Amino acid sequence: MMEAVPIRDAIILPDGTDPFRPVAGVPLLVRTILTLQRAGIERCTLVGRLMPPQDRRIMCRVLTASVLTPPADPALRLVVGAGTVIDVALVRELQTRARADTAVDLEADGARVRIAPGPLVAATGGSSIAPRAGTLRRADGPGVDQALLEGLENPRDGYLDRVLHRRLSRPLTRLLLRTPLSANAVTVGGIALGMAGGLLLGAVGPGAIVLALLLLETSAVLDCSDGEIARLRFAESRLGHWLDIAGDTVVHLALLAGIAVRLARAGSLPGRPVLVALLLGIAGAFAMVTWSEETEGRRHRIAAWENRLLDGVLAPLTTRDWHVFPVLFALVGRLDLLVLAAAVGANVFWVTGLVLLCRVLRRARFDTPCASVDP
Repeated sequence: MMEAVPIRDAIILPDGTDPFRPVAGVPLLVRTILTLQRAGIERCTLVGRLMPPQDRRIMCRVLTASVLTPPADPALRLVVGAGTVIDVALVRELQTRARADTAVDLEADGARVRIAPGPLVAATGGSSIAPRAGTLRRADGPGVDQALLEGLENPRDGYLDRVLHRRLSRPLTRLLLRTPLSANAVTVGGIALGMAGGLLLGAVGPGAIVLALLLLETSAVLDCSDGEIARLRFAESRLGHWLDIAGDTVVHLALLAGIAVRLARAGSLPGRPVLVALLLGIAGAFAMVTWSEETEGRRHRIAAWENRLLDGVLAPLTTRDWHVFPVLFALVGRLDLLVLAAAVGANVFWVTGLVLLCRVLRRARFDTPCASVDP
């Protein structure tokens, strides 16, 4: 099997009003450049009379050319047709199938992309292939936002996220994209609803429990929507990442506080040592998850089973799937055991994660001792 050839240059063929057409809240031309940049393209050439867009997120080199002139060198170029919407998954998949001496075309409902060596970027013919991943759509066609949404993947999604919350968040995200609300504003709203739902579990009456569960589920859906909005708008930030982790922790605390109030009213609240252990476990879990997230790039420099365990097993335990357990314990009438189980489980979780992090960071041969590695 021939080795894939890396693509560093792209050519964009905008026309008419297409460059300014908003796609999922971002002008098409800006979206195309940011998508190519995120997929590893280092230089983009705009063909026509358009000036490079002024956007602080654009870090790659952007050049202009009045007409499409095939470069003489044989380096591969990725040519994006007029009015074409692509995503990172499509570009990365194409890069794995590119060959040094062959022109390859992809076309779907008028959207077109070509990979070709310099002299063939404007030639006709070449082999046609169907994309195996990603989005290739016309900007003026139906279902563009939905296609981009479905192309988003989050490896940290829990089971409920995949089977329920994403199904509800996608139509909600499409509506929110039409508003000026930022991803961080949606995050804060979701945190507020989650806290209200958690604390409402301590209220009297079955109606309060039903409302609490509805608020918690709405919070979980918003927890999916905020990330979708951020990724579609290319608006990810450290603040948003921190809010997401802190928000989950605060909602979990509110949920446990509501349960504690309910248990106190019933006279079955666990003793102070259990409550102290629970608070320490939550604090330790928050610190461990934050450190794991901050050092993800460093620890993934090596292939290690510790990384697979951290990302594939421990990370999903931080999702809103955890909210299923209070319902199950409530159904059997043993919420008191939930607090004890959460106290033990939270401490086992963060201690296990800390051990794995220390092992993998040492194996990555950092100069600083593991115990003092900065995030």
